Amino acid sequence: MDYRAVVLAISTLCAICSQVASAQDSVAELTLKGDRFLESLTEEASVSGRVVAGVLASNARPAQTLSLFSSPVREGEDVCVRVVSRDGLYWSENTFRWPTGTKADRVRLPNHSEYDLSRYAAKDLSVLGYEGDCNEVERGPVLIAIRGDSNHLPDSLDILVNSGRSDTFAVVTSPDVEAGTIACGLIREGRRTGYDTICTVPITDAGTGSLALRIMRRRFDRMMPPTELVVRLPDRAGR
Repeated sequence: MDYRAVVLAISTLCAICSQVASAQDSVAELTLKGDRFLESLTEEASVSGRVVAGVLASNARPAQTLSLFSSPVREGEDVCVRVVSRDGLYWSENTFRWPTGTKADRVRLPNHSEYDLSRYAAKDLSVLGYEGDCNEVERGPVLIAIRGDSNHLPDSLDILVNSGRSDTFAVVTSPDVEAGTIACGLIREGRRTGYDTICTVPITDAGTGSLALRIMRRRFDRMMPPTELVVRLPDRAGR
């Protein structure tokens, strides 16, 4: 075999591997509004006033690594990331700058936490990453978060909800997706101060762009105010 051909083949392979690794390792930049990463781990549980505590890929697993699936509308702009544990003891809220020109399937959030988040089980830590600066907007379209190193978009999402002790449903309202109502499941074990309900929403037939949802809660036969939610879906072939 031609020695030069072998060297060229190896060089080409290394270049391709380098590009793939670079794409997969795309990292957001923490934008400090104060003098430190904002987080807290306390012995007293903090009750969140938010109905939707997080939107996670259903294949999340216990891990320190947190990422958001990419969205072209975020290039070079801010994303607010709120993290809360199911027991309500851990909380963080920080703004990150989305990397420019990334072709990665997901963008990793740099780990600035002082605590070991991997000790939380897969569904015991919620991540809510939405478009905008934490100090400027209350909520916006949500990006899909994942714990762990997987680059594969799952077949479904887990929407983590603070139900207020109500029966909870997720209603698909996207105009290009068949309407449907999904019953959500109550978490019955352990402390549930941060959130207590999981709504698992299939996304295999959702196409690309955005998925519009409405979280409905009913308590004592009375409907509570609905919560509207728009989830950004990565524009990726072969999903």
